[in-house]
Amino acid sequence: MEGIAKALDLNLAIIITQIIGFIVAFWILKAFAWKPLLKMLEDRKRKIAGDIGDAENIKAEAAKVLDDYKAQLRNIDTEARTRIQDAVADGTKIAAEIREHAREEARQILTKAREDLDRDVAKARVQLRDDVVGMAIKAAEKIIATKLNEAEQKRLLDDFLKEVDKG
Repeated sequence: MEGIAKALDLNLAIIITQIIGFIVAFWILKAFAWKPLLKMLEDRKRKIAGDIGDAENIKAEAAKVLDDYKAQLRNIDTEARTRIQDAVADGTKIAAEIREHAREEARQILTKAREDLDRDVAKARVQLRDDVVGMAIKAAEKIIATKLNEAEQKRLLDDFLKEVDKG
């Protein structure tokens, strides 16, 4: 072995010292650094697991909020449709009321116009009779003035009365 050690130029004392140093360093690291290092890794693992749990909670809460918003949007859509339908119904009702009011006004105007026309026709008839009576009186004066015979006067008066009855 000495021949191999000389051939490799190895010094056995240095190798043994390095092995002992490595064992001492390993024992010191194990005693003082290994536990804190494992504790730190375990704490980090717990923190990551907690963060993942928090993220899942936040995700679940966000999903719940999203569902709530979707439900609110559906309610808003339903309410908007209801309001639009109510507005259309109100508009239809108001339009019907306006049409009915316009028809009633038209009936009243037509009734008033008929009454006015009847009154004007009655006035015209009275005026016509007055005019006819005036003409009859003038005709009678002419008849008297011309001294017609009685048969001629009766015939003229009958003709006149027939004309008055026709008018």
